[in-house]
Amino acid sequence: MDAYIFRFNVSDLRKIESRALGFLISSGHCCNELVALMPYIVFEQSLENANEVEGALIIARRYTIDRIIVSKIVEYDELCSKFFHEVPFVGDDLYNELKKEYDLISPKIRAQKWARILRNKASFHFDEKYATDSLRKLDANHPLRMILGRMSGVTLFEFSEEVLGRPIFEEAGSGDIGMGMDAINRFILESIRVIRDFHSRSMISAFTKYGLVSQRESAELRENYCGSPGVDYVALSISTEYISKLPTAKRRGRSKKVRS
Repeated sequence: MDAYIFRFNVSDLRKIESRALGFLISSGHCCNELVALMPYIVFEQSLENANEVEGALIIARRYTIDRIIVSKIVEYDELCSKFFHEVPFVGDDLYNELKKEYDLISPKIRAQKWARILRNKASFHFDEKYATDSLRKLDANHPLRMILGRMSGVTLFEFSEEVLGRPIFEEAGSGDIGMGMDAINRFILESIRVIRDFHSRSMISAFTKYGLVSQRESAELRENYCGSPGVDYVALSISTEYISKLPTAKRRGRSKKVRS
């Protein structure tokens, strides 16, 4: 897969106005995190043939990755809001160009009220009052589960996922949890796309304005570092075959670390 490398040094980067530079570095950092998390969505296990334990672990991982990404998107909007609205760059063409573009993006993120609740109550922050309030909303006979395994990777307190996650998904879907799951998935994919494209154009504009555009070098992401969605999956835990092949002393040390 084709890729390109652009090289520059710290003195080159420092040519960009300091406040804009801080924003661009932070914006790029967020984009890097979103890129790093995407394979966990693309290569997630299928629920089609999963048993009860496997399905619970798959769903828990999906929800965890979704929560992290949604929270990162909310944080990115906070970063942009602070940059574009606290101390405006009067008369700066680059600033005005970027602000005009982001003003079209921000309302779409802020309109999803559930996203900020998710970030504040069940992802970047944990709110015990929200947890107990969510539990009160469930029927007394609502089924809950807890899965315990010999290894930490097969131990899941799934009741916490059900209690905390359900009201957020229901809000995202206007009361329908299935529609909420679909809405959150669309929000994630669309937001990642617009944030990535916005930052890429921001970097191109900044590099052009400050004369930092360098010669590109051809590079490659090789196939053995890639996978096929629907064929290759992220493992749920360590295999017993792998553990059985470890030397006895090493296996004992490993089991101490991974036991619940």
